[in-house]
Amino acid sequence: MSVEYTTDIQEQILSHLDGWVVEAEQENLQDNATTTTTVNVNDGEVQPFITDITTYADNPNKKITSKEVQDFYEEALDKAYMHTNRLNVEDLSELEEEMFIKGVCLLAASDLWNKYNIRVNNEDMEDTYVQSYGGLLYKQALNILNSFINQRVFTLTSIKQKNNTCNNGAWYL
Repeated sequence: MSVEYTTDIQEQILSHLDGWVVEAEQENLQDNATTTTTVNVNDGEVQPFITDITTYADNPNKKITSKEVQDFYEEALDKAYMHTNRLNVEDLSELEEEMFIKGVCLLAASDLWNKYNIRVNNEDMEDTYVQSYGGLLYKQALNILNSFINQRVFTLTSIKQKNNTCNNGAWYL
């Protein structure tokens, strides 16, 4: 497994975000621009309980683009490298690399959740929740990534006590 962004990584990130889907993107060949299409699903009747998966797919909690998921993944990968004092994961085994990617996906899901879930307090100021699902995802990500911290010892210094005859040999006085 590689740390390169793939659809498997995208699905792993979205699996932590209940009911989130990626919007379908269509490329306009004339302008070489990407346009996002959104279908209005509010025209039908409201069903409070989801009974089959097709209803769930037609009425997601959040719609985001694949590019946004990729950007959040790459940012989370950089954060994970900084947190673990690493520049790459080439020295890890395949299983360790897979676990590292799971931590990065949790970190990306946490950042996506925190971006789209805000609350407004009494003073009409935007604020994030103190305890939220995004915070729980962040804690889970750090629990995984903490085991990959690359510790380096740069110098070892020993302090020797100088034999001081004054003050009755008490070097701290």
